[in-house]
Amino acid sequence: MQVEFRECPICWTSFQVNRNAAARHIYCIPRCNAEAARRRRRERDETADVAEAEPMKPASPDPTPLAPTAVRSWPYCDKPVTIVALLATPEAARPSIPAASRDVIPMRRN
Repeated sequence: MQVEFRECPICWTSFQVNRNAAARHIYCIPRCNAEAARRRRRERDETADVAEAEPMKPASPDPTPLAPTAVRSWPYCDKPVTIVALLATPEAARPSIPAASRDVIPMRRN
């Protein structure tokens, strides 16, 4: 059995480790392992707090206006309404209902 000596990064004590399992053993005892986990959690939380505290930069205005996807008449007053697809494709502006499916119940138009 080959033995390797290591130094614990938490308490700085020297300890023996079997060379075959050396990659897994970083800390000398479970208490040091738990302390390292607490420190990592604290650093992660502090980093998240700093990121939340940073002011958000205003988005730069887009110089080109959005192109209308479709123009429909509003059913209540028959005035034209322009539909602009922000995060959709032109196909999403005109959805189609699959034919004769028990899972899809079409909405009624009044």
